[in-house]
Amino acid sequence: MRRIWWIIHKDLTCECRARRVWPPMLLFGLVVAAVFSLPLDPTAEAKPKLAGALLWLATFFAGMLAMDRSFASERDEGCWEALRLYPVSPAAVYLAKLAANAMALAALQAVLIPVFGAVAGLPAAKHPAAMLAVALLGNLGISAVGTLLSGLCAGLRQTTGLLALLVLPAAAPVVLAAAEATRLLADDSLGNAFWQWIELLAACAVVFTAAGTLLIDFAVEE
Repeated sequence: MRRIWWIIHKDLTCECRARRVWPPMLLFGLVVAAVFSLPLDPTAEAKPKLAGALLWLATFFAGMLAMDRSFASERDEGCWEALRLYPVSPAAVYLAKLAANAMALAALQAVLIPVFGAVAGLPAAKHPAAMLAVALLGNLGISAVGTLLSGLCAGLRQTTGLLALLVLPAAAPVVLAAAEATRLLADDSLGNAFWQWIELLAACAVVFTAAGTLLIDFAVEE
């Protein structure tokens, strides 16, 4: 855990100093919210339902900006081989990168959820515990598969847009389940259907995290 924390600390410190990922990620999410606030003339009942889907699409595509740099920073600076010489397992590196990406998505949604609540009437504050569960499990599922595939793409020369194309099919169950759970939350339908989507999100998060921990050593091989 100490080694994982120091890798997380390194990534967060580098991002705070360089500011290469989080500002454009936040800008992308706000642009989606601004476009949604344009007078497209949806009904008052439909806007909260559409807001859930757009919230998670904005989170996914904005999050790809952060995940695309998960392993690229080490490759660009030439310190990946030095990192592998340290007594740190690839699984620990993966878990640290996953945690840093999940923090980035959480920070993004801390801004986007109130914004979508203001422009679309998304009632996140009405059920804060349920919205927090959806956000945490959805972020973990997207981060788990995105971090693994980011390690796979880090050694390629042309990676622009490639990561999103690879992650979207794998993370589609997470995005769809999170969007549907958010829609049910907007409808005040916190019954069995809502908790079934929560169970699917939890299962995806566990499976993707376990798969990433086992496969990361193969993904980052030269």
